[in-house]
Amino acid sequence: MSKPRIVIIDDSLQQRGMIKSILAPVDADYFELSDGRNCAAVLGKIRPDLIIAKISTSFRGGRNLCALLKEDPSFDDLPLILLGHGEEAEDIAQGMATNAFVYLDTYEIQEKLVPTVQKAFAQSGIPQTGRSILVVDDSSSVRLLLDEELAKAGYQVLSAENGKDALAVLQQTQPDVILSDVYMPEMNGIELCETLHRDPRYSGIPFVVMSTENDAGNMKKMMQFGAAAFIIKPFNLEQLTMTLNKIFSYEFLLLLKENERLDGEQKLLLAGITSLVNALEARDNYTRGHSERVSQILAGLVRHIGGSQREIERARIAGRLHDIGKIGIRDDVLLKPGRLSKEEFDHIKQHPSIGASIIQTIPSIADILPVISFHHERVDGNGYPEGLKGSDIPFWARLTAVADTYDALTSDRPYRDGMEHKKAIAVINEVAGSQLCPESVRLFLEWSKQEMKEKIRNI
Repeated sequence: MSKPRIVIIDDSLQQRGMIKSILAPVDADYFELSDGRNCAAVLGKIRPDLIIAKISTSFRGGRNLCALLKEDPSFDDLPLILLGHGEEAEDIAQGMATNAFVYLDTYEIQEKLVPTVQKAFAQSGIPQTGRSILVVDDSSSVRLLLDEELAKAGYQVLSAENGKDALAVLQQTQPDVILSDVYMPEMNGIELCETLHRDPRYSGIPFVVMSTENDAGNMKKMMQFGAAAFIIKPFNLEQLTMTLNKIFSYEFLLLLKENERLDGEQKLLLAGITSLVNALEARDNYTRGHSERVSQILAGLVRHIGGSQREIERARIAGRLHDIGKIGIRDDVLLKPGRLSKEEFDHIKQHPSIGASIIQTIPSIADILPVISFHHERVDGNGYPEGLKGSDIPFWARLTAVADTYDALTSDRPYRDGMEHKKAIAVINEVAGSQLCPESVRLFLEWSKQEMKEKIRNI
């Protein structure tokens, strides 16, 4: 099926580029002319299905074009969209007296140009090979409504009842946009957005969230997961079209590519920092593997309390990097086998702040900063670096403190052998309420019992 042909006539190269950018949702072949005068031969060769032309008192090409189309009977049924701003009434009237489809003021084109073109094609009976949209919603009435309305606007529409069904659809075809509800059975919109954001095959597909006005928390969370936009229910097709126009615009696509580039750079930076942590621990037989073990415990605890897959992965990263600040600690202090002096201990207490300053350079993992900064705080207020107490200490930092303490107790040190599991648990119970958060200790004990049962089951 051949694409419809659209001719854009404007003396400004920049304006012609902007119009093409706005029309990105319309799958068509585009031709550009800088002047509407003496263009009959060119238009005769192109045989356009629609013309978009500038009309103004300063650009006579638009009015000359109107006269040309009015005189030539072969252009009688050709839709013409006139664009301008502040023109005199006779200029507009002259255009509308020909076969002009509509006049749009320049301030309207961002919002109305695409629907106007699609309406012109529909009224002219021109078939469109538009972009595809995957609608994910557990309401059959919502899916049917969007299917009908988006199809009228020239989009090819796919549908799925929930996130799990959407993933099955994506195995067969890749849409240009995913339009998803939040609350659905099997797999909700948050889980779907998170899953797609982690998969390089689908992370580049713009994800639009449909939700109610009082669901700001989930919408903010999904924007962090990579959602491109959100629209508030109930919405009309015009609102949706404006959102889709923005997503398909040239500027948005450039921004998407730039975000992908930055994300790739941040992943490389994160990998490099993780390698530094491993190298740091490898210098000391007694701390080798400590961060990885803390990472596994913290991820296990977050999974135990019902964290999402993304939260589990963030916990894994936080555990690996919780001691990253020790990169800035002197070797004679960090590797000292015996008890530290007060001056040495004051020096090592700087590592949470050093770590936070490093992680701040990676915006994509800024949410793990509380773990880096506060995993050495104590619920009785005697920790460092801020001396926070009780619930003022971020929850994940309290969980990390338990994981960190358990691994320290069960690992060999130059001055003692590592404790057995039962003895380490007894020590942790003793310091619950003073050093460690009692709730975090309770969750750790529940998780460790499950882990033990799982290990016995697999023997």
